[in-house]
Order: sequence, then C-alpha cells, then structure tokens
Amino acid sequence: MAVSLPAISVRANGDEFFDPLEVPGQPEYVVFGSVKDDRGNYVSSAVVKVEVEEPVLIYETATTILGRFRTVDIGRAVMDLGYDLDPARIKVSVSAPGYVLMRRFNRASPRRAQGAVEIDFVMKKQ
Repeated sequence: MAVSLPAISVRANGDEFFDPLEVPGQPEYVVFGSVKDDRGNYVSSAVVKVEVEEPVLIYETATTILGRFRTVDIGRAVMDLGYDLDPARIKVSVSAPGYVLMRRFNRASPRRAQGAVEIDFVMKKQ
C-alpha cells in the first residue's frame, strides 16, 4: 500500500509564505523570515545579505512591504558549483537605512544542513 504525504509549506500570519514545490525538487538551503522594528512593525526594503565563504558567493534580497524575505536556493547554487554545503560557512545579516539590528531569532538550528531555515530580525530606529 503506497502512502503519499502532503506537501509541507511554511505559513506566516496565516499566509502561505514559502512553498518548497515552487522549485523543482526539494530545496537544498533556503533562508526566509521577517524583519520588524522594536514595536512589531514590519520593515520594508530592508536588505538581507547571505554570504557563503566557499565558494565565495554573496546574495542580497529586499524585504517586501510586509517585511518578509526569502533567498534563492543557496544550497543548490553551491552544490551546482561542485562544492559541499556547509551551513557553518554561511552568514546572514540585515541592514536598513535608519535602523540598527537589535536581535536575531533563528527559528531552526542555524547549522541545519538542508531545507528551509527561518530567521527573523528585530531592528531599532537610530
């Protein structure tokens, strides 16, 4: 008897935010999340930067009007270049004009080796 499992998606505030089925196959390493200020308001147009040490790759993405972001499949890009994916060698940062970073929340293990990794940021106006 064959059993099929439902596709898993990530939901934020009741909205489907990340669906792994939109990319063929399972995502290798995708970072997603939100950026808010210290009062809980979303910060739009913040820049989330992902830096891979080896091979040296830098990806940037901006938050939406709802303060949400999602990167390309970084793991797939690294593996397509012939390298092994090592999450310990991936750094994720955020910047926004007029704000400084207060806190970073890793919603899953930052060393997670595969899949979708949620990181949320809280920023404060300068």
